[in-house]
Amino acid sequence: MIRAIDRGVKYLLEQEDKTTLWEGFWPEDKKAHTSGKTAFPRQFGGETALVTEALLDVGQSLHIPALNIYAPPLRRAIHFLAGLHPQSTYVASFQANAMALLPAKPQYVRVLQTDARYLQRAMNRDGAYTYWIIPRYVGFGHRPNLWDNSNSQYGVLGVWACGHQGIAIPRRYWVRAADHWRRTQSFSGAWGYSGSKPIRRARTPWRAADFTPAGLASLLICDEFIHQQPRLNPQPDPNVLRGMAWINRHFTGKIRSLYEIYNYVRLGLACGLQTFARHNWYDDFAEHLVKKQRRNGSWKGHFIGADRNVSTAYALLTLDRGLNPILLSKLQYNKSDAGVWNARPRDAANFISWISRTFETPLNWQVVSFNTPVSDWLNSPLLLITGDADPHFSPGDIAELRQYLHAGGIILASCDGRSAVFQKAMIHYARQTVHQRYPVKPLAAASMLYHIQPWLHFRRNPGLLAMSNGVRYLWIISPLDLGGVWQARQLNRKRDWEIPANLYFYANGKGALSNRLHSLVVAPPTGAIKRRLSVAQIKYAGHWNLEPGAWPRMAALAARANRLGVRLARVVPAQLHAANCDLAVMTGTGHFTFRSPQIAALGRYLRHGGMLLGDAAGGKPAFTDSFVKLIRIIFPHVPLVSIPLNASLLMGKFPGGTNVTRVKYRKFVTAVDGLQTHPHLLGIKWHGRWVVVYSQYDMTSGFLGTNTWGIRGYAPASSQALATNVMLYDWAQRHARH
Repeated sequence: MIRAIDRGVKYLLEQEDKTTLWEGFWPEDKKAHTSGKTAFPRQFGGETALVTEALLDVGQSLHIPALNIYAPPLRRAIHFLAGLHPQSTYVASFQANAMALLPAKPQYVRVLQTDARYLQRAMNRDGAYTYWIIPRYVGFGHRPNLWDNSNSQYGVLGVWACGHQGIAIPRRYWVRAADHWRRTQSFSGAWGYSGSKPIRRARTPWRAADFTPAGLASLLICDEFIHQQPRLNPQPDPNVLRGMAWINRHFTGKIRSLYEIYNYVRLGLACGLQTFARHNWYDDFAEHLVKKQRRNGSWKGHFIGADRNVSTAYALLTLDRGLNPILLSKLQYNKSDAGVWNARPRDAANFISWISRTFETPLNWQVVSFNTPVSDWLNSPLLLITGDADPHFSPGDIAELRQYLHAGGIILASCDGRSAVFQKAMIHYARQTVHQRYPVKPLAAASMLYHIQPWLHFRRNPGLLAMSNGVRYLWIISPLDLGGVWQARQLNRKRDWEIPANLYFYANGKGALSNRLHSLVVAPPTGAIKRRLSVAQIKYAGHWNLEPGAWPRMAALAARANRLGVRLARVVPAQLHAANCDLAVMTGTGHFTFRSPQIAALGRYLRHGGMLLGDAAGGKPAFTDSFVKLIRIIFPHVPLVSIPLNASLLMGKFPGGTNVTRVKYRKFVTAVDGLQTHPHLLGIKWHGRWVVVYSQYDMTSGFLGTNTWGIRGYAPASSQALATNVMLYDWAQRHARH
């Protein structure tokens, strides 16, 4: 898919003319104009604006150097758009959506102000749009029957882009626009192209497949600015429900028109739904576009007025916007789309829009439910649960929440209306997901969740509650009504935006989230298993299994990448026998002690062919102290030494091994300990082989593939590479002895 995007970008850059950019005609080019190359001179600038929007969007997401706003191709286009005076609805909308992707410099803000004024003047009194302003009909007084829903949806989209960049839009604009879409919806729930005939009577209006998603996306945009009251009881929009019902009856995922495809993309991103009619719309569209891309990198649009530049721009917007990282999943825990889980239907959408704009990082959100596979939940590092009453989670629901936490996810619960009942329920369910092992406690004022952005300072402790496993936070409960502030777009309540922004930085380790091509779910191996190894987690009196999903995922990675079949077990020291346990592993955060029989059992295991891999979860020194003492008791006359970089264990000099003498650490380690590039492992060598390997830096958390801040450990890829070498080294040593 990335290759398809790159080829599309290359095609558009090749089509750019240094003078005329991507325009089909130029005002001075009378020959091109009179030859019919364009039938709409008022659309001048629109093609360049749409292409520029697509290239800016891709540039922000994939950081392609050629798409830097200061590089010649886009610098020319931006300079042109900054001086363009739009003469049509489409041009003003495309221009606004392109300029909204630029830094908020005065010259760009002025363009957005111009676009907002034009589009408000261009609206008919009934809330609809046609192609351009007719001079003798100004303001809100245009002909009531001269409109179409193509111009109408782009008019609303352009004003929305201006509004999200801080341009003041009167509420009456959104009310009038919404009235148009409600009035023109057919009884079937669909929308059509125009209203030259009574559209409401049509069972299936003309071009309903194009304009039903357009109508829904436009209504959601309007509702975002009209219904900002943070209600506790859901008040579903009947027009939206009827429109969604129509789509779920008719959507097949097999669509040729890029105009229609982009309308569905807008709807999917606006409502957070990953599927329509049980079809994953992004997967279907992406597969179709990759297959249909032409050799020169362009696409054919299959809609009226589509040339290759316009079609390719739509294709890039589709592929790129759906590809953006998903920061937040909102949990639908009621059967109804309009349940109390969604009393504030625009809360998550508004927060994601704010954080994308504030930190210039395009992000998405999604809706998940207990009917959604947890693998889909893992598209995002944060799961949002909102409500004002006990949601009465079932044991099966708790199991799914637990599975998400085990896989590295973090849950954020926000109490609608500061509900004490909901807060109490969240504390109860949080404890259930960890079998009561960890408490839920108030966050101390010194918590990194409050200070991860060092320039932020809160006058008072915001009062969040949290549950941690000692390595990372698992569940955050906000007594503050975050969703109410987001729904109302109360940007002056900075604390209620900045605290969850801190959680964003915490979850991504102050880095960039991976796009949806990089799933935490490990695919099955593509070939037959070549080697097999048994790995046993040692149980002891302490938190011996802080990340229950870590070793299962590591085993899946070993199978896929190295064709190494790993059989996992959990044993007490007395159950360790070299004959049926190839590798023992041990992790933890705090001090621990082994009794004499346990020490003796572990010693026998290691002296008779076993191997032990240990690491300090989170890089906690207390566990290191206890582990080192234990090994010195078992091997009183053999020193625990630093494993040299030229050791075969690190050089990978055995079947399947790789060179891991250079590694990456988490950004948190660099911030605390400085830049490091080599692994720091301790070991015991017994009769020519390493029988104990220990890391005082966290490895286990890295097996999850997440980049959570605050962990003194290796970056996930390096953690996995080190563990793989240990397993393959152990396998090679055993087979060498036999």
